[in-house]
Amino acid sequence: MDKIKEHYIKEAKEFGDSKQATMRDINIRDKEVEKIIEYLNILKTYFKNPKILEIGCGNGYTTEQIVKQLDTKLMCIDFCEEFTEIAKKRNLQNATFKVGDVLNLKFDDASFDIVFTERCLINLDSWEKQQKALNEIRRILKVGGTFLMIEAFTDGLDNLNEARKVVGLNPISQPYHDSYFDKKKFIRFIRDKFEDFSIAHPSFALENYENFLSSYYFGSKVLYPALIAEKKDLVYNNKFVEFFRYLPAYGNYSYVQMFVLKKI
Repeated sequence: MDKIKEHYIKEAKEFGDSKQATMRDINIRDKEVEKIIEYLNILKTYFKNPKILEIGCGNGYTTEQIVKQLDTKLMCIDFCEEFTEIAKKRNLQNATFKVGDVLNLKFDDASFDIVFTERCLINLDSWEKQQKALNEIRRILKVGGTFLMIEAFTDGLDNLNEARKVVGLNPISQPYHDSYFDKKKFIRFIRDKFEDFSIAHPSFALENYENFLSSYYFGSKVLYPALIAEKKDLVYNNKFVEFFRYLPAYGNYSYVQMFVLKKI
C-alpha cells in the first residue's frame, strides 16, 4: 500500500486542486462527475435529507461540483492527508473533509443513506481487501441505503483491447497502482448483500448507466489512435475525442463502469 500512497502524494503535489488529479483525461472526469451528480439528484428524491459519504474524495474537486449544483451536505474522506488538506482549502460550507481508511471506516453501523466512490476501491491491491472494503461500506449503510460506485473492471478493458488489436494497436495495461475488479467475482460477492437499485426502483433508472463511458472509450482509445497512428503523437483532451463524450453509451468498451447498489 505504501507505493499507492506515494503515488497519490505525488499526484497531490503535481496537480494540486486541478480536476486532472487522479485522471488526466478531462472528458472522462467530467462524465464521471456528471453521472455522480445526476444519480445523487435522483436519490435525493428517494431519501429525504440524506446523509452522504464520499470515500476517496481526493482533492475535493468532485465534492465541489456536487455542492455547487445540489443543495446537500457531504462527509468526505481520503487516505492521503495531502489531498484532504488541499480539499479543505476549497472552504466548502456543505462538505467536511477528513483522513480515513475504507478498510476501517470510523463510523457507526447504519450511519449513511448514500455512499459513493470514484475510482477508489481499485487502489486496494488485492481482491481480499476489496471485499473487506465492500463489507465496510455495507456496514455503515442503512438498510435500503445506496452505494454508488464508479470503479474499473477487467471485462471492459478486455473488450477494449480486443478492439485495439483489430486495428493494430498495443493493449492498454492496468496502471501499477490499480487492481481492476473481476466482474464475475464481484457479482457473486455482492449477490446476497446488494441489489441493483434500478431494478428495485425502475422509475429512478438511467439508461445504460453501467457502461456510460463505453462510446467515449471506443472513440478515444480505439478510433482516434488508429486514425493518427505513426502520423503524430497522441494528444488527448482535444476536440476530436470530446465528440464521443456526447454520444449515447453503446457496448462494453470502458473499464471505468458505474454500479448503483441498494443494501439488502
